[in-house]
This record gives sequence, C-alpha cells and structure tokens, in this order.
Amino acid sequence: MVPGLIGMIQLFNGIQSSLSMVYDREMGSMRVLLSSPLPHWFVLALRMMAATCVSIIQIYAFAAIALALRTDLPLEGLAAMLPVLVVTGLTLSAIGMFLSSWIRQLENFAGIMNFVIFPIFFISSALYPLWRVKESSPWLYHACQWNPFTYIVEAIRFAMYGQMNWQALAVVAGTLIVFGAASVMGYTPGRGGPTAGRAA
Repeated sequence: MVPGLIGMIQLFNGIQSSLSMVYDREMGSMRVLLSSPLPHWFVLALRMMAATCVSIIQIYAFAAIALALRTDLPLEGLAAMLPVLVVTGLTLSAIGMFLSSWIRQLENFAGIMNFVIFPIFFISSALYPLWRVKESSPWLYHACQWNPFTYIVEAIRFAMYGQMNWQALAVVAGTLIVFGAASVMGYTPGRGGPTAGRAA
C-alpha cells in the first residue's frame, strides 16, 4: 500500500507540474524561454528535474509522518529507493510534459488530467499487488500489465525492500525515453508543435 501511495504522490506531482507549462505558453513566456541560448531540451529537462525534486521531498515528508505514526517502514529501504524515485519521477514528469505540449488551453488540461490520472492510478498495482489483482480479475490484471504506472509502483515496491526489479526498471526507462523525446519534439519551435503554432 505504501509504495502505491508513494507512486501516487509522484503521479499527481508529475502531471500537475505540467499545468504551469500550459499557463506559461498561454502567457507567451514559454516561447521566450525556448528562444534563449540554452538548448530547449535542456530547459525542459530542468523543468522535469525540478518537478521530480519536489515530489521526492514530498515523499520523504510523507515517510516521516508515517514513521511518526508508527507505521512499519524499512528505514534502509527508504534511502535505497532514492535512485529509483529519481527515474520514476522523471518518467511521470515526461508524461505530463508530453500532455502539456499538445494542450493549448488551461481549462482543457484540467479535464485531461482527470481522464489520465485516475485511470492510470486505478488500473495499476498501486492499491493491490499484481498477484492479488490476477486472482480477482484476469482482464484487469492484463490491463495493469499494459500500464506503465504499474511498473513504476513495482520498481518502488522492490527498491523499498532492498531489491531491484530489472524488468520494471527497463519499462520505466523506456517510457522515460519515449515520452521525453516526444515532449522535446512537441516543444520544438518550427516543427508544427503547439509552441510553433502559437508563435505563428
């Protein structure tokens, strides 16, 4: 249950942090920022890293509160899962960045968030382990297997107990590469993306 809550913190933070990108594009500041001497992919990577850092701070604050309430958490695992949290946080930030790259209005992004966050969260192993999901509903189990967030939760779950789920980490890393590249293309001026369209 705790790994699912940790994943939920990163999911909400990663998607909602992209809300500011839509606002910046509406105000025109994003076009100015992407026209700076810095490579635009570097600017986007810094935004994703900033969102990841915020989510990690929130996670450890949550862990501190849980420990204060005498929740049984492995202290060694909380430190060992930090590298995994960086990768999972960047992945969810990249997904949010990709969504924000194709949404022009702030109001539309709020609606998309509801249609993305809740299905991603509930059709995953965040609330129940995969073996229990398989026992209750085979079709839901197969749906969870196609959900990248399932592998994010599984990577966090294994890391918390001092193990590495290499399959989950491979899926998470692949998702990061795909959505990271798609986000860079979406925010590239002159390629027909939303930034270029608004600049025109």
